Amino acid sequence: MKWKVDNWLSEGFRARKAGALTAYIYKSLNWPDFYRGTPAYEVRYAGASIALIRLDGKGATVRRLQAGEVFPEISELDLVELALWVSKLRGGGGQLN
Repeated sequence: MKWKVDNWLSEGFRARKAGALTAYIYKSLNWPDFYRGTPAYEVRYAGASIALIRLDGKGATVRRLQAGEVFPEISELDLVELALWVSKLRGGGGQLN
């Protein structure tokens, strides 16, 4: 797993993993069935939206999208790790790597 996540844009993050994997995480309001009034983020990899992250208090919910099934190099555990990083970085923890 071991991703390195940093702030990239306002409300956006860049996640890198050894082996040249890079994913981008953007604040998203385009998923109304998933948003429900809490911060939501879209994980993009290779130009496709592969997962959604919704933050609830101190936890997070991760949903892999159908497009994410095409990229087995990013597992469910990777997505959970990315959600934890986003939660920590949003909480004012700054650079945690």
